[in-house]
Amino acid sequence: MKALFLVLDGLADVSHPGLGWKTPLQAAHTPCLDRLASEGCCALVYPLRPGICPSSEVAHWAMFGYAPEEFPGRAYFHAVAEGVPLDAGDALYMFNLVRVERRGGGTYVLDGDEASLAEICGSLADELRGAAPPGVELYYMGGIEFIAVVRGGSPHVAPTDPFIHTFAVEELRAASGWEEDAKTARTLSLLREFMEEAEARVRLCGEGRDGDLGLIQKWPSQAREVEPFESRHGMRAAGVVSTPCFAGMCKALSMRVARLGKTEAGEDLEAKLVAAEEMLQGDSEFVFVHTKHADEAAHRGDPLAKAEVIESMDRALASAGRLWEDPGLVAVVTVDHSTPTTRDVRVIHGGDPVPALFHGATLRRDALDRFDEVAAASGGMGQLRGADIMPMILYLSRRARFFTG
Repeated sequence: MKALFLVLDGLADVSHPGLGWKTPLQAAHTPCLDRLASEGCCALVYPLRPGICPSSEVAHWAMFGYAPEEFPGRAYFHAVAEGVPLDAGDALYMFNLVRVERRGGGTYVLDGDEASLAEICGSLADELRGAAPPGVELYYMGGIEFIAVVRGGSPHVAPTDPFIHTFAVEELRAASGWEEDAKTARTLSLLREFMEEAEARVRLCGEGRDGDLGLIQKWPSQAREVEPFESRHGMRAAGVVSTPCFAGMCKALSMRVARLGKTEAGEDLEAKLVAAEEMLQGDSEFVFVHTKHADEAAHRGDPLAKAEVIESMDRALASAGRLWEDPGLVAVVTVDHSTPTTRDVRVIHGGDPVPALFHGATLRRDALDRFDEVAAASGGMGQLRGADIMPMILYLSRRARFFTG
């Protein structure tokens, strides 16, 4: 049997008084998801552990069946997606050029118009590349993103990006426990030299006259070989994605990649499901589909608008009727993390459990007829971790080995 693994990024949420204390998923009209739930078996999933607010890439890494110590870092995925030349052992760091305010002895990131910042970054790309000292190469990724590659460097430099902008930007320093490591000290020195020269060049170019500009660093990574998905799980795999993070993750796992995306949520998912069906009709045995529209709607802070996005995606799922009727297919629909639709600047992702739906001829059916965060708690699969997803897919597709201890 083949498998479809559909991740609706950020679909889960919290209860909202404006929705009658429902989540956007509960409030949305989702006849297709509800029908699939009635034909399958549901679970409540903690992507990592209760209360942990995971980034998307870390949650997916666990759901694909890989351990934290194998994780190369998100900057590596972006670099792989964009074809940055790398050697095993290179360290990579993502840098963003952002507007900052200096007050009370600290530096704080200012939220603002990222499009205008992207124009500045594009115009300064050559200047910033010229600021890289020998041993460091800088690549412009578009928008406000740059990747610094430290040849033969250490990935053990702590991020300076606070992510939550009520906190001050951190000082550039070694990660805890790596302060005495010679390679880390060399990498730290090179990154400091780059940042000082880059920010000096930005000032000389006169950019940021409406406010200071500064560099923040995140996603320490290291180029490394990762066991291919097919080697680990015995399934020829493919991914249908739109973002560089997941295009790079799929490539790092030696999956075939179809990269496409559309602006409207329903059109995006419908196009990706068409591509997935074509792959499943070919030689792909496991197809991963990722769509980010629910997450983006949540970050805009409007739970009703998120419910409308979810309804659009449900209509797209209904258009892929042949997939749900295929007796040779196991489909898993789940979420990588909750994204609370709040306007609370202290919240990015949530630590809540998320729903998962398993659908196929090899499953027992539970009594649910709704797919949402609350109903899933009564699902027949019980409570799972993200790391349990692949073992269940292998079992349901009749690939699990007999376990004798």
